[in-house]
Amino acid sequence: MNTIRNKPLPRSYPASCNAHEQPGGYPAYRRRRPVLRFNRIRRNGKLYVNLLLGITLCIVLSVLASSSIYYMTFTQILQHEAYESALANLRQTGRTVAKTTESAQAVAFQIYRNSAIAKLLYYNDPHPFDTQAAMIDLNNYLTTMPFIHSIYVYNPASQRYYIAGQSGQKGIIQENELKDQSIADILGSYDQYKPFTPIPRIIPSPVQQEADISVYTYLCYEAIGFNREINSAVIVNIAASWINQELISQQDENSVTLFVDDRQTVLSADDLSQVTLHTADLRMIQQLTASKESGYRIADFGHKKSLITYTAPDPYDWHYVRIISYSDITKKMGSLRLKTLTTVGVVLTVGLLLAWLVSRFLYAPINKIEKQMKDLETEKRNSSYTVRQNTMRKLIQIQGFDPAVQAAKLKRLGIAFDLTLPYRLAYLLIESPMKQDVNKDLQTYKFAVMNIATEICSRQYSVDSVDLDEGGILMLINTGEEAQAPAEWHQSMLQDIQKACMEYLRVELTITITPVTLDPHELHRMYKLAREASSQRFFRGRGAIMEAVPLIADHKYLFPLGKEKRLIEALTTGKTDDAKVLLQDIMQETAAYSYPAARAAAAHLSVTLEHMLTEIERNGSPQLGLGTDLIIPRIEQFDTLAEMITAFHGLFDRLKVKLADRRNGKQGELVRKINDIIMTRYSDPNLSLNSIADELKLSTCHVSRVYRQQAFTSIVDRINYVRIGKAKELLTDSELPITDIAERTGYSNSSYFHRIFKKINGVTPAEFRKAGR
Repeated sequence: MNTIRNKPLPRSYPASCNAHEQPGGYPAYRRRRPVLRFNRIRRNGKLYVNLLLGITLCIVLSVLASSSIYYMTFTQILQHEAYESALANLRQTGRTVAKTTESAQAVAFQIYRNSAIAKLLYYNDPHPFDTQAAMIDLNNYLTTMPFIHSIYVYNPASQRYYIAGQSGQKGIIQENELKDQSIADILGSYDQYKPFTPIPRIIPSPVQQEADISVYTYLCYEAIGFNREINSAVIVNIAASWINQELISQQDENSVTLFVDDRQTVLSADDLSQVTLHTADLRMIQQLTASKESGYRIADFGHKKSLITYTAPDPYDWHYVRIISYSDITKKMGSLRLKTLTTVGVVLTVGLLLAWLVSRFLYAPINKIEKQMKDLETEKRNSSYTVRQNTMRKLIQIQGFDPAVQAAKLKRLGIAFDLTLPYRLAYLLIESPMKQDVNKDLQTYKFAVMNIATEICSRQYSVDSVDLDEGGILMLINTGEEAQAPAEWHQSMLQDIQKACMEYLRVELTITITPVTLDPHELHRMYKLAREASSQRFFRGRGAIMEAVPLIADHKYLFPLGKEKRLIEALTTGKTDDAKVLLQDIMQETAAYSYPAARAAAAHLSVTLEHMLTEIERNGSPQLGLGTDLIIPRIEQFDTLAEMITAFHGLFDRLKVKLADRRNGKQGELVRKINDIIMTRYSDPNLSLNSIADELKLSTCHVSRVYRQQAFTSIVDRINYVRIGKAKELLTDSELPITDIAERTGYSNSSYFHRIFKKINGVTPAEFRKAGR
């Protein structure tokens, strides 16, 4: 251990101040003062810069975040406003179409009720005056209703069209001369159109220089016969420019208005021409118009980001769609963006100035707090080992706790052991031949052992060590084993710990290891089990590796009084070898129990031997030297059973020599004769003190006194011991009845035999025979 204490430590500081002196004889600290001041300013300035940057960054992030939120909110508001405006315009167009349809329907019904026009519908060759009157009436309709572009009166029988219009063909037109062939196609498949549903179409201009005319056609017809052929028809054409005038007025060059009619045809709201779209655009339009409600979507249309507004289906199952370029909407954000950036710049400038002022104001107290925190951290770092040790000591002592809370606490303190994972405990006891040196520097040795053991175990497992107050070391090992793995799995690791401690510290370790457990609440029980099982080193010897298993409860141990009496008898009669065997048997029986049982047995033997030696000294001379030459060993003086038994054997040998010296001469010869008589005539019921005295021709008082002084027992007790010993042999080796055995051993009264047998052996003869079998 001296090598550990006296090992030179690395020097962190120079041996003398001369090491800092510069040539010329001036001390270095004078020249380095500006550098030290600069380093102090730079170190303190780092905190100041961090504070300034932190406040500045918070201001910048707050301004940018709020500005971004405002910008996004205003963008959404503009989008919603554009959507609401477009939707209102589209809905107005739908209402205009509905009102125009009602007007067209009323005009058609009036034409059918007009008597002059009716002649055009049903007469094959009406009178010229009637024709002129009918055409005047048709032109009157056009004059009073300027939104009507033209009116066709069709007579299938005469194959004539009577046309009154704002432009294009007018008058009486034969069917084969009609330029507007699309109306003929419509009349040919009239049943495919809903009555009085607007039919968007284009009327070709008869003059090449003029543009075609876009109209909404309303068809009113009369069909008769089984084949449902048209008997007459009135066609009212409403100018599309009239209906779409509000719709078109809201458009610009970057917006497009479409509508999808009841035949799922996509038409332009400008000229009612069919629009050809890309597949992706057409699919998107179909998805939008499949909805039963109005709405909008921001998506790419024609490879351009757009705001697409669509309406719910109107009474004619038409959908109106407005596509507005998204760039038009965001144009309004230009000025807002400029104002936002200006505001951000001003706020940032003011914020940076405030950050600089606030950081300077906060710098002084924070610098003071930082120094105090460093002092606290240093103090905590110096006491962290003690804190961790106290925490783990408290953890193994408490029984009711929350595993999650305790695991978090251990982790927070930097303790590697996790009680929520499988674990086992190892209890280490330090032993050494140089026991005085170890006890003198026990804490130093324990700290070294903990470092060695932790380093070796940490190669395989997560481990922490606890310095226990009672002199042991407890290792908490997370084994990672899901099953109850035997302790033999760790034999190699534990042997490495023992070898390392012996090699570097010259100390011997006794290690007790517990089984694996998954229950955090078993920690206290496992600790007690390991601590109690470590006492088995008294039987196993120093340097043992033991598995902690529950031992037999101490209260079940019964001290063998019979063996103790035979041991005392063997000592008094000089049979030291028999006494040694009996002593070893008595102590080895306690190995199945805990150490307190062995301590109780050893204390019992010590007291009995002390009483025996005291009685011998009281009844004879010279003295044996109790307390000087003969010192009774105490179990507390020994670490192992072998050491204690060796000490008792030495006592027995010395006692044998002492007693042998006392028995030399006539008294010793007399005792031998008495013992020979007892061994020869033990089966004689009349054997007694008087009969032995008569046989030796001596007085009973002299024989009794000499025998008690030399043999340390009475002649009656000696007779009973011999007789009972022979009875035990017969009970074990024969099938004789107990009454016969009593007679053969000199007892004429079997009840007296039972009483003496139980007094000496603690059991009845029948129980002894049953136990032997």
